[in-house]
Amino acid sequence: MKKKLIVVFAVIAVVLLLIPVKKVYEDGGTQTYTSLTYKVIVWKQIDGKSGTEFYLFPNNFHQLDYYE
Repeated sequence: MKKKLIVVFAVIAVVLLLIPVKKVYEDGGTQTYTSLTYKVIVWKQIDGKSGTEFYLFPNNFHQLDYYE
């Protein structure tokens, strides 16, 4: 019983580390997907910046202005 409980908590912890939170900015539609271990930025700015960038921990906690 105790091993099953540990496994359940371990699975929950892994899921929390990998599930991203999506945020859309009003600069043309830039989207960020941020979790505790990574950040993906899909650039769609009005001034022409486009593309995708991927950052791993600990560089994933900065604001969007840092990456521009």
